[in-house]
Amino acid sequence: MKKLLSMKTVLIGIAFTVFLLFIKDNMVIVWLILSKIMEILTPFVIGFLIAYILNFPYKFFYSKAFGKMGTKRKIFAKVRKPLSIICTYTILAAIFIVLILIVVPQIVVNIASLVESMPKYFNSFMTNVNYFVDWINTTFHAGIKIDINDKNLLDNINNILHYFSIDNITKLAGQTTEVIFNMATNTANGFYNFIMGIVLSVYFLAAKESLCRLVKRLAVAFIPIRYLPKIYEIVDITDTKCGRFLVGDILDAGFIGILTFITMSIFQLPYAPLIAVLIGVTNIIPFFGPFIGAIPSAFILFLVDPWDMIWFIIIIFIIQQLDGNLFKPKIIGSQVGLSSFWVLFSVMVGGALFGVVGLILGTPIYAVIYSLVGKKVRNSINDKGKIAQEALDFEVLNYAKIAEEQKKIREEKENQQKEKIKKLIRLNKSDDEEADLNNDKNAIKNNDESES
Repeated sequence: MKKLLSMKTVLIGIAFTVFLLFIKDNMVIVWLILSKIMEILTPFVIGFLIAYILNFPYKFFYSKAFGKMGTKRKIFAKVRKPLSIICTYTILAAIFIVLILIVVPQIVVNIASLVESMPKYFNSFMTNVNYFVDWINTTFHAGIKIDINDKNLLDNINNILHYFSIDNITKLAGQTTEVIFNMATNTANGFYNFIMGIVLSVYFLAAKESLCRLVKRLAVAFIPIRYLPKIYEIVDITDTKCGRFLVGDILDAGFIGILTFITMSIFQLPYAPLIAVLIGVTNIIPFFGPFIGAIPSAFILFLVDPWDMIWFIIIIFIIQQLDGNLFKPKIIGSQVGLSSFWVLFSVMVGGALFGVVGLILGTPIYAVIYSLVGKKVRNSINDKGKIAQEALDFEVLNYAKIAEEQKKIREEKENQQKEKIKKLIRLNKSDDEEADLNNDKNAIKNNDESES
């Protein structure tokens, strides 16, 4: 049996090696097949993500808003689930309507105005830089020479800005049929995937109980039982860390975008819709998100008016402080459980490996790994008992103190062992003496009986 099993293992290893070599030699074909599979599965992935995010408002309607429906009359219990789904997608539709009818036109107007006014803003920027250099030379006698008013430089920059205007880009695209066709195809595919994703998300959300049961049955059928508790634990921690963090982060980003728009509108700062959307979208990225959104926004406002930039920086600083210390802890709570250093580490590593997706999901995914490894460490320390706890109590850098404490512990254990040995010796001696006395008594008694 062992020989047969070892031969089977060798054959599996050989087959797997041949399979890897086949993939290596036909990487182009394999990549085309994978791309086709991903293209087919894209609507399902989008639908699953939409259903997963909408599951949180759905649970609110199903458990809280309509939780008592059907307790008295069973006929209303059948309406509870469809009504919750309808309310959930009504909120989603309302958000899309607001974005399409109100926000998107404002953003388009802001972008068109910004592109059109960019040469004027750049001239103003050059003038401010010239004034600043003159002030440095006058105050500190720096002697900096810079020809800001170089006509060729300004003309070249203006030509570049004019070349990248919307009209020229449209003309350039109109001259190339292939570019237009590719853009139209990609747009149509993206629109189709998004619409089908929304349709599929309805089915995912409506049939989530049966789908979960199906996945559990498949897991129990094909996964060894000893691995199932660990898999269930990973799924549960992933749902807690990733899912709730992602949903809470999206809500927080939307709230920060709305708050930025309201505050900028009160202070009458330009390009409020465009900057508010930029701040809200980038705020989804942990740690670096506020900087990614604030720096280009501040530069745009600096081109318009430096005082607008200063007011904007003050506003964003106050909003981010309120968000980090008040809003985000209330919305997300303690779902991540990472220090600032590990958040920075996870964002940098995730962004370097997976780009924008890594920037957004790096923190919750690392939180899952951190939680699992932390639990494994705690269990290992508990298994080692008191010795491990004593080792943790030592000051790692003070090796002399560690050696002294270890010596004391060894001496105490040795003394305890010696006391135990002495007690055992005393007990044995007392038992021997008692046995000798009993023997003497028995001997005297036997002698007396024999004499009588």
